[in-house]
Amino acid sequence: MSRFLRVATTLRDRGAVLEGLGALGLECTVADPRAPIMLEGSLECAGEPVELRVRAGPLDTVEDFGFIRDASGVYQLVCGEYDRETLARRLLGPLAQAVTAARARQLAAERGLELDETVDADGTRRIRLRRR
Repeated sequence: MSRFLRVATTLRDRGAVLEGLGALGLECTVADPRAPIMLEGSLECAGEPVELRVRAGPLDTVEDFGFIRDASGVYQLVCGEYDRETLARRLLGPLAQAVTAARARQLAAERGLELDETVDADGTRRIRLRRR
């Protein structure tokens, strides 16, 4: 029997999460935070409310998944039991990296700094800041 689980993240900024999902090529449906949308679930589990929803399929997922903000303002990944390990491995690390890089770009632009970003063959991302 499958069920939806919540997986803790350190993500707090909705815009950054959306930008990070976009950078990873994941399209999502965005709900009003006061009126979450339901994950579809399956024959084995009922849906769960989320603010950001990604359809099943990307990253080899079996069920749709999404994110909802908890009472402390941190987003949690909501996903099916079958997809938990796959998403923890293939989504959460790259998403945190994409969100951090987006935040660095935003801060650099706000402070008039030039940002040079490269990604090595092993996936290591290097960010250099310079004065303009």
